[in-house]
Amino acid sequence: MSADSDSITPGSEPDSGILARPRAGAAPLAWIRGRGARFWLGALFWIAYVLADTVDLFPNARFGVQPWSPQPALALALIAHGGSLYAPVVLAAIVGAWFIAPASHLGSELVLAGVGVAATYWGAGLALRRWAHWGSGQVRPRDVHVLLAICLGAAILVAVMDALRQVAGPDLAASALPLLSLRLFIANLLGLVVLTPALLQWAGGTWPQLWARLRNPVVARDALIFVVVLGALLELVFGLRPLDEFRMSYLLFLPMIVVAMRYGLLGAATAIPAVQLGLLGALTLAGTRPGTAFEFQLLILTLAISALYLGALSDERQRAAARIAEHERVLRERDHALADAQRIASTAELAAALAHDLSQPLSAIGTFARASQVLAERGEAEHAKLLETLEQVVQESARAGQYLRRMRDFFRTGSMREERVSVTSLFESTHAHLRDRLVRADVRWRTTIEPGLPAVCVDSVQIGAILGNLVANACDVLEDRISWRQIHLKAFRVTDGEIPMVRILVEDTGPGVPAEVRERLFKPLATNKPNGMGLGLALSRSIAQRQRGRLWFDAEREITTFCLDLPAYVG
Repeated sequence: MSADSDSITPGSEPDSGILARPRAGAAPLAWIRGRGARFWLGALFWIAYVLADTVDLFPNARFGVQPWSPQPALALALIAHGGSLYAPVVLAAIVGAWFIAPASHLGSELVLAGVGVAATYWGAGLALRRWAHWGSGQVRPRDVHVLLAICLGAAILVAVMDALRQVAGPDLAASALPLLSLRLFIANLLGLVVLTPALLQWAGGTWPQLWARLRNPVVARDALIFVVVLGALLELVFGLRPLDEFRMSYLLFLPMIVVAMRYGLLGAATAIPAVQLGLLGALTLAGTRPGTAFEFQLLILTLAISALYLGALSDERQRAAARIAEHERVLRERDHALADAQRIASTAELAAALAHDLSQPLSAIGTFARASQVLAERGEAEHAKLLETLEQVVQESARAGQYLRRMRDFFRTGSMREERVSVTSLFESTHAHLRDRLVRADVRWRTTIEPGLPAVCVDSVQIGAILGNLVANACDVLEDRISWRQIHLKAFRVTDGEIPMVRILVEDTGPGVPAEVRERLFKPLATNKPNGMGLGLALSRSIAQRQRGRLWFDAEREITTFCLDLPAYVG
């Protein structure tokens, strides 16, 4: 677009539609450069407009009106592409074509009609620049609506003004005005609908895409097939004539539908003029009457509108598919990033779990090792106790190694070893692990298990870590109390959910959990211990959830109570 041409933009997009400045080499007009570019474009338009007005395919047409008039499409496309700058060129072409036509004379009615027709093209072209995106490669069905509405209005106004001009002359009576206006309207509307999309796409620089596609052997093959099929259908309808020509001509819809659906609006806009020229040639060679030719043009009008909508919808579908593919690609990238983040989080969680839960067996190993050292220094008298202490070191080492392997496999692959475990064995294992600590803290240990309680289906090592963490926390709290110290573990069945569960309660006679801590009790780094890491309860809840269980603090009970639900074993 020229630098000083109109800068009306569709919507708020400064470079959308046919208003965008064509890139160098982006359109067939790119060779017209320099200070005389506008002049040469205007001159080419003037010559094409006048020559198109002199074409006389049907010499005996009534009122001399041809079934198809490409001049309106040329004028509308020029204004839509170049703006108001070309309005005088359009007026000169209109007046010149009318003046050159036989039996025409230059009078006031010719000049007034020319100004009116030029003003119609000017307004229609600016409307396309303002409200449509033709030539941008992003034409949508809405743009087809706009084009057809503008073409309809322009065709009506131009037909009426042209008919009034001819009736004002000495050769036609006023009674011919309605029929003349109708024929002019059909010719103008057909020319606008058939040729304007192709011209706008060409001016907007999208036609090089077509030539680039034609280098593809598949596309070139499809184009050749289209030409051959179109020629064969025209020969069948107008040459062989097995049936009525008009009824047979609906076969022309088949190749157009295929082209529009396969190659979108650009393919449809390219194929429509080819079908129109082929049909006009067939009508001329077959000696069809002009009146019948007008009837065929109405068929072409229907075909053109259908093809434009199908092409626009096909492009819209392809753009939607591209957006979906891009969205899926982004989602895949996000999934990969989330998976990486989860692996990193799992690694951090594993490190925290190991740092938290291995501290107890390592501390026990250290205690037993020091005790073994003292017993060894006492000589043979303490040999039996030394062996017993070393056995404790071996057991704690094995327990730590087993816990390390289970947690590593769980965080790395998500797998866990589900096994049938009795609640009694879980309680005994927890007590054996923390017996010395309970004795040192002078804490009483109690367990209550419902008779006939089913076993649980869990990873015994991981659930043992949860119970050990809960009991160890209770010990920490009870060490500072002078009054009665007791930890009571209860187990009973729960059947109010979808699957049978076993509920374990860990109760202690401590002071309870402060209200300000309860809301963040299971969040990482939340602790009220001076040397606590704030990870035990968070990791315990995470492990419980991954084993289809649940861990929570029961704030409604008077005694400090943590509840652990585990899936019951169903044999």
